[in-house]
Order: sequence, then C-alpha cells, then structure tokens
Amino acid sequence: MKQVVSEISGTVFSLPWLIAKDEGLFEAEGIDMQFVRTRPSGAVPQTENPEDVNPILGHTAFEATQVSIYRA
Repeated sequence: MKQVVSEISGTVFSLPWLIAKDEGLFEAEGIDMQFVRTRPSGAVPQTENPEDVNPILGHTAFEATQVSIYRA
C-alpha cells in the first residue's frame, strides 16, 4: 500500500477525511492514510497588505515535511 500522511486541522475540515478512513475508503484504494496534528502557529497579526499574509500559516506540518499533501 502507498502511505500518505496528512494533517488534521480541526474537526470541521478533517471530519470527511476521518470518516473516509474509518469506512475503509482509503484502504480500498490501496492507500495507508495516516494523520498528524497541526501545531498552533501563534497569533496572526492584522494587516491590510496581502503581501504580509503567510500562505502556510497553520500548516507547519507541511512546511516541516511531516506530511505528504497540503490541505488548504
């Protein structure tokens, strides 16, 4: 099976992925799906300049190469 690691970034956003794993949908497709929890990235400063926004904010597991897919 191919191993895929994804982040859990909150119940609302991760629930479909967790249900799919529980129902065996990933396994049926030959995927060994693993999840890691995201770490809080700290306070987000308010800005009106789009250039100041960090597009990876909250997705530190992806940046640290702990996961194999990016879920925005």
